[in-house]
Amino acid sequence: MFLRSVYLAIALLAFASTPSNADSPSSPEDLEELPTTLSLTSAMQDPSMHLVKDYILGDPAAQQKTYVKVFQSNTKPSGSTLAKRDSSPPTTPLNGGKHIDLTPAPCTSKACYPGSFAGPHKTDCDVIVAAQFNSTGLLTAFPGTWVFVHSGTCVVVFQHPVGKPEYNYILDYKWSSLGNIMLELMKKCMSKPSAQSIGGACKIKRYQEFKFQNVLISLQTYIDPTQ
Repeated sequence: MFLRSVYLAIALLAFASTPSNADSPSSPEDLEELPTTLSLTSAMQDPSMHLVKDYILGDPAAQQKTYVKVFQSNTKPSGSTLAKRDSSPPTTPLNGGKHIDLTPAPCTSKACYPGSFAGPHKTDCDVIVAAQFNSTGLLTAFPGTWVFVHSGTCVVVFQHPVGKPEYNYILDYKWSSLGNIMLELMKKCMSKPSAQSIGGACKIKRYQEFKFQNVLISLQTYIDPTQ
């Protein structure tokens, strides 16, 4: 726990002290490269989406908690689900049931979402990053999965929609790596008010010999869908 706390402190210090080009707007090509992301409100209102997991990430006794909500689309291939690595495989294997550890994969492209209204608060995003850095294990996403991780005004979304059969791999991803991507997007899109950004996204289009369709990690403002 002590080493994780030290790692988090170093990561946040690097984020705060590293010069940023956040005030340089993303090019239209960058924005066009990114698929449309899904908000939690949209997921809850979409009849094709189903909430399958809802839990607290990190310390359940923390003063400010981090919540995880996992949705699955009913358009996913038969047998898909979200599971831990040691769970039973789906009844209908996808690409032979092959798991790909996407943890080392860099963003193929990154872009900031322009907007004049309030973006997520950095302090709330820091809470999510801390919870991810202090969580072990992997999230395992079958095609048709959206994972929302939120606290306060901040939410990060990992989406793995159903694509063409050749893109439908089972993806493993470390929580700590999701925290690192958040820090990258915060540095690029949130470090300067002049950027007028309301968040950003990282698209992972390929890794080694594998290609993916619309795999996206996005940083957004959290809006309570019950309000």
